[in-house]
Amino acid sequence: MSQPRDLEIVKLVQAVKGGELKSTEIARSCLQAVQDYNGQLKSFISLDQTTILAQSRAIDSRRTMKNKRLPGIPIAVKDLIDVAGQVTTAGSLFFRRAKPALTDAPIIQRLREAGVVIFGKTNLHEFAWGGTSENPHFGICRNPWNPMYCTGGSSGGSGAAVAARMVPGALGTDTLGSIRIPSSFCGTVGLKPTYGLLPTQGIFPLAYTFDHVGPMARTTGDVEMIFEALLDDEARRLLRQNAKKQKVSFSKSKPLKGIKIGLLKRLVPQDICHKTTWQQYQRAFDFIENEGGAVVEEHIPEFESALSVAYILASAQASEIHRERMAQDPEKFGHDVKLRLELGYLISGIDYIRAQRLRMKLAQEAMKLAERVDAWVFPTTPQPASLVGGPPDFNVAFFTAPVCAIGFPSIAIPSGLTPEGLPVSIQVISGPYKEYLLMDIAKVLEDRFDFPKILPFGCDKKRLK
Repeated sequence: MSQPRDLEIVKLVQAVKGGELKSTEIARSCLQAVQDYNGQLKSFISLDQTTILAQSRAIDSRRTMKNKRLPGIPIAVKDLIDVAGQVTTAGSLFFRRAKPALTDAPIIQRLREAGVVIFGKTNLHEFAWGGTSENPHFGICRNPWNPMYCTGGSSGGSGAAVAARMVPGALGTDTLGSIRIPSSFCGTVGLKPTYGLLPTQGIFPLAYTFDHVGPMARTTGDVEMIFEALLDDEARRLLRQNAKKQKVSFSKSKPLKGIKIGLLKRLVPQDICHKTTWQQYQRAFDFIENEGGAVVEEHIPEFESALSVAYILASAQASEIHRERMAQDPEKFGHDVKLRLELGYLISGIDYIRAQRLRMKLAQEAMKLAERVDAWVFPTTPQPASLVGGPPDFNVAFFTAPVCAIGFPSIAIPSGLTPEGLPVSIQVISGPYKEYLLMDIAKVLEDRFDFPKILPFGCDKKRLK
């Protein structure tokens, strides 16, 4: 018999509202998974069982909670985000023994208002400045599909916790790909919303003009439910204003009829992609056409430079944020993060200004594309997860960082498994404030890819020794 933690959020909400399931039952089921898997996977930095169960019992005792969007649903939080009464470590030694946060970040307040059980703080790449989540201070995050491989970063703990069903949903942050890269490596769904749509106050920054916060879950439908709980009235107004009249509908024989998808051939080099990644990326366009969508070849002028632009600007901003810590106690940083921060100091003011000007031009050209097509598709990462402790994958953010540079929304969905059993992923990108259209398209592709619903084979007590 399946456990509550095996159910998708959509079904969990239905069960709670229908009186078939209590929040405490869901929480206990998730806590058991944490007990089974977290010792090896290192998904959580902190987790207070007493507090979690107290939240769940309070929700079970209030009938009005059934009117909430996510009544009693456990959501994990990347340990970069303030939760009242809990320490925000940012995955660093600097804040390991810091005082607990006095207030919730606005994004956490919205989750509480939706009836969510805040379920622990997840592990991450130190200060979110890296793509593996191999944290030297709080443990190496390991991939539930095979613990010999990394989770991606920087929201690796959130990705692994969702994939291993320790929790049905989680929050991550994304500066150059930190929601979508772990989603790709762990076989989950991750949404990076339009820049500025969701508040980042109360979240430790990596690069102020790039930082996003967003939901991670096992399905697009689940991500959508969390996303709706994160919106305020102004965000909903912006989404309504920019909503496309034609909506995707599963009730139609051709659900993507009238939808135009861009194929940006010159921006997706086959030679950096794993064979399975490339095959599944190509299949996405076959699915789109089979479901009534139109695939048109397109390009964004000079977009090949977007990756460099993103790294120059984000690196300089990150190094500025940490300038005092680097001056006072540089040895507290992990080696890789310290090196990235040192490299940020080498960026000249002229390079920064030139990159900023080019960033504005790229965003303008991308907006022109968004007027010609409804969305376009990239691989999420060129390669599947890399081995823990292996050489760095310098192309890991090749397809994610450019999207952060222009601030457009993007959703990563699992598209298949390599012969070695590691997930690969595609991402769908659209113009600003078109998140609902984006998720509608993703739902159709998700259904056609039919990614395995089974528990990752790494989440086997016989393997986790």
